Amino acid sequence: MAEAIETLTQRLKARIESGDLRAGARMPSIRTLSEEAGVTRYAVLAAYRALEGMGLVEARHGSGFYVSRFLRGAAPPPTATGLDSLLDTALLIRGFVEPTSLLKCGSGMLPPDWLQDLNLARHVRAVAARPSADLYDYGTALGFAPLREALQGRLARRRITAQPDQILLTTGLSHGFELVLRALCRPGDLVFVENPAYYNLFGLLHLSELRWREIPRTPEGPDLDVLEGLLKKGEVPRLCLLQPLLHNPTGNTMGPAAAHRLLLLAEKYEFRLVEDDAYSDLAEDADLRLAALDGLRRVVYLSGFTKTLSANLRVGCVAASEALIDALARAKLLTSISSSEFAERVVLRVLTDGVYDRLMPLLRQRLAAAQATWEHELARTPWQIFPGARRGMFVWARHPRWLDSVPLAQAAAAAGMWLAPGSAFDPEHRVSPWVRFNVAYRSAGLSGWLKKPGTPQNE
Repeated sequence: MAEAIETLTQRLKARIESGDLRAGARMPSIRTLSEEAGVTRYAVLAAYRALEGMGLVEARHGSGFYVSRFLRGAAPPPTATGLDSLLDTALLIRGFVEPTSLLKCGSGMLPPDWLQDLNLARHVRAVAARPSADLYDYGTALGFAPLREALQGRLARRRITAQPDQILLTTGLSHGFELVLRALCRPGDLVFVENPAYYNLFGLLHLSELRWREIPRTPEGPDLDVLEGLLKKGEVPRLCLLQPLLHNPTGNTMGPAAAHRLLLLAEKYEFRLVEDDAYSDLAEDADLRLAALDGLRRVVYLSGFTKTLSANLRVGCVAASEALIDALARAKLLTSISSSEFAERVVLRVLTDGVYDRLMPLLRQRLAAAQATWEHELARTPWQIFPGARRGMFVWARHPRWLDSVPLAQAAAAAGMWLAPGSAFDPEHRVSPWVRFNVAYRSAGLSGWLKKPGTPQNE
C-alpha cells in the first residue's frame, strides 16, 4: 500500500510540475483516479494529502482537490505598467464621462433625450425632501428593503424565483462583479470569459490576480465546443462569466439549446455561471435567462438600471442563493459598507411611478427601428456586420481595409465621431478590426463617414 501511494504521489507531482496539470485545475475525483490507477480510494486520498503537504494541491470543501493556485506560472500581481495599460483601455470610460463635442456613436448608453420622459429630477427632489436622517444614515448591507421587494416581483416576471433576502443591491454592475470575484475567488483562480466582452471586466480580473481562458463569442452565444474542450483537459474554472442576452458588444443572444448545454456542463464539472443581464429591461421578460432555468443553484444573476435609467445613480443588483448572498454582503460591508440608499429610494420611486414600465416597450421599438436602419445603411458600404440576429443598442462591425480599429477610431474622432475600438473588448487588448457602434446615435456626418472612413496609413 505504501509503495502504491508513493508511486501515485510522484506520478501526480511530475504531471503538476511539467504543467500537464495546470495551476487551478481540478484534480480527478478520488473515485475516478482510483479506477484509472488501479489503486484503492484510500491510496488516492493519501497521495492527495501528500501533495497538499508539498503545497502542490489544495482541498476545497465540498468540491474536491485542485492544483494549487500559487504555483510558478500562476497569474502575477498586476504591475504598475500593467495597470497603466489597463487604464489606457479607459479611453472608453473617458468617452462616457468627459464632456466632448464628439458624436458618441460608440457609447454604451442611450442618449439622454431618449430617457427624458422619466422626469428623473422630480423623483430626486421628492426623495431629497424626506427627513434628514434618511439622507445621512448608512444603508443596510443588502440594500433598501422596499426596492429589493419590488425587484423580487420584476425577477418573477422573468421567471427567476428569488426572495428579497436573495437580492443584494450594488453600486452598478461593475460593483456586482467585484463583489462576486471577491467572495468566490482567490488569487490564481481560473475563470472563463467571453471574447469579445464587457471591457471593464478584464481590469477587475487583473486587479483580483485571476487567470482566465477566453471563450470565443459566436452568433449563438459562447463557443461551447471550445469551453467543453478546456473542461476535458482539466481546466475547470471557479466561474464562467458571460452575457447571454443582448450581448455587449455584438448584440447577439444565446439560444435555448446552448443555454441547456452550458448548464449541464456547469453541473457536471461543478463551476458557477455569472450571468450579466445589464440590458435586461431592453429585452423582453419572456426572453430566456440562465437564472430562470437553473433556479439560482449554480447561476449568479447580475442586473441593474445604469443602462436604462441613469448611469449616475449607479444602482444594480445581484440575485443568488442565500448562502452566496451572505458572502457577498460580507464583502460589501468590508469594501464599501453599504450602497447608496438615496439612489435606491429614487429608483424605487421611478419604478412605482409607472412611467418606466411604459417607456421600456417604446425604447425596444425605437432600438429595433434603429437596428434596421443601421443594417440597411451599412449594407450599402464595405462594412461587414458580425453575423446573427441582433437586438438592443449595438452593432459590431468591421471595415475590410482597416485591420486595426484604433487608428480608425482616431480618424473618426478627427471627423467628429467617437467610436469604441474592438481591442478594448478583447481580454488581452490585442489589435482588432472590429468596432462597436451604438444604433441610437446617427447623423448625416456619420452616414457620410461610414461610406468613406479614410485610408489606413499602411496603404
